[in-house]
Amino acid sequence: MLNFKINEELCIRCGKCITDCPPMCISMQEGDFPVIQDENNCMLCQHCLAVCPTGAISIMGADPADSIELQYELPTAHSMETLIKGRRSIRKYKKNALDEKIITRLLETAFHAPTGVNAQGVLFTATTTAEATEKLRKEIYAKVGKLLENCDYDKDDLRFQYMNMAYKAYTNHNVDVILRGAPHILIASAPKTIPLPKEDCIIALSTFDLFAQTMGVGTLWNGMLKWCVDDFFPELATRLGVPEDHEIGYCMVFGSPAVQYKRTVQRKPGALNFVNSF
Repeated sequence: MLNFKINEELCIRCGKCITDCPPMCISMQEGDFPVIQDENNCMLCQHCLAVCPTGAISIMGADPADSIELQYELPTAHSMETLIKGRRSIRKYKKNALDEKIITRLLETAFHAPTGVNAQGVLFTATTTAEATEKLRKEIYAKVGKLLENCDYDKDDLRFQYMNMAYKAYTNHNVDVILRGAPHILIASAPKTIPLPKEDCIIALSTFDLFAQTMGVGTLWNGMLKWCVDDFFPELATRLGVPEDHEIGYCMVFGSPAVQYKRTVQRKPGALNFVNSF
């Protein structure tokens, strides 16, 4: 039940909700107010609520008065450019865990990331305590040690080369290369049945990554963790609560950074391919 409602006192019948509806399921007859004829066609995107200039539309129980007004809240181009260029991968973390309210805010905001056909199927699996992450860290290295000892692996396989390096660093020098000493891990997964599970996860994590920087939270895209919970030890993902019918898109670690960067870096010009005619 969409519960699509029009506040007739506010509606000016401008038709913007109709022209901006992706599945074109909103219509308006002459002299009437907007209606949804077939609710099965609705994508649940709430574009109608967002585009209405007077806040006259409510759908799925969402009150437009509870939404954030965009006119004065969007960042400037300069601040976004600084955020993107100034964001760094964090490989040194403070041991203390983040407040769970901060983690929840980060994840709930990142859930607003776009998904293919608005599937909204991404599941975030995160450790909320440093103790849980430490227990996972110890188990990962124990499993890596057994894997390297008992597996007849291809010496040219980069995954095993990195795992061998990480295991030696941990056992010989107590240096955590896989989780980088971070107090939290994050796994993004999505049902294999949706159109773009992997891509949706990557987009969601990218959104999380950028928002985290604004809250003083450091992040690291973590391919080695993905190898562990996806390629080598999928039972760990199951124990963490990742459904078996999900595809893991990618993984991160995050927490309070133990290093602060003071300026952006200067990279070579980007690879750009401009097409002026076709």
